[in-house]
Amino acid sequence: MSTHDHRAAESAPRSWPMSRGNAVLVAVCAAGALFCFVIGETIPAVALLIGAIGAGLGAVFARRGSSGDLERVNALEYADERDRTAGTKGLAAVGVIALVLSAVQLVVHAIADTDPLSRWMSIALYFALVIGWFAANWYFVRRG
Repeated sequence: MSTHDHRAAESAPRSWPMSRGNAVLVAVCAAGALFCFVIGETIPAVALLIGAIGAGLGAVFARRGSSGDLERVNALEYADERDRTAGTKGLAAVGVIALVLSAVQLVVHAIADTDPLSRWMSIALYFALVIGWFAANWYFVRRG
């Protein structure tokens, strides 16, 4: 953790206790949890609820003046360009892991002969990740 002074970045007025991206993440997880509870799927509901609470608390605490680099980067609450660069590299690594695990998941579906819905969801996820990767690379290479 750095002792870099982030007071200037933190002095900007903030109407939300977290970034818009985190607000969307928390809202999607909370809505998903509520839906899963309503349909009687307790395990995914609890997992999503834990995700919503964890993301929300992490984001709010990361905006404190005493938060360190790692807290801010993990919570996607960047205070400066150095935080943003570290976050970008971390998310890029997560993207590679997601692509690899998605490909492994497809192989497991082929071996286990799972139900068609799960198989098609895995195929859709795999192609969404690949297309997202290509689109992001195209965008950032052109942007410079």
